Amino acid sequence: MSGVTSAREVARRLGLSHTAIQNAERAGRIAKEPNGAWDIEKVRAGLATKSAPAPRKPYRPRAKQPPWARSAHHVGELAANIRGPARGIHAELERARQALQRAAEQIAALYPEILRLERACDAAIAAQERGSE
Repeated sequence: MSGVTSAREVARRLGLSHTAIQNAERAGRIAKEPNGAWDIEKVRAGLATKSAPAPRKPYRPRAKQPPWARSAHHVGELAANIRGPARGIHAELERARQALQRAAEQIAALYPEILRLERACDAAIAAQERGSE
């Protein structure tokens, strides 16, 4: 078959969008002939093949602590460069972060008890509803 010089014409003949042709060309599934024209049959065959998926990055393991619970290793460096009333703000922020971490640990320790009480409350309500029927 004769070559077509336009990617849009190839797309029109194959019933595709011209961006699909451009993407397939970028992926290496199809290519122009040396004279710059497109061979419709070769393009059709190339589009029938699947391109190899790009390798994915492995997932990063989740942090064991929430971001606000991580210690600020650069606080000392910053505090040395600050002058004036804002100098003590980093130490104050670190104390606040530690207080939040302690509160989060206390909540985490109480959570099973909260769930147990909630189940007991639900059971009591259900028993009361059964008794009133």
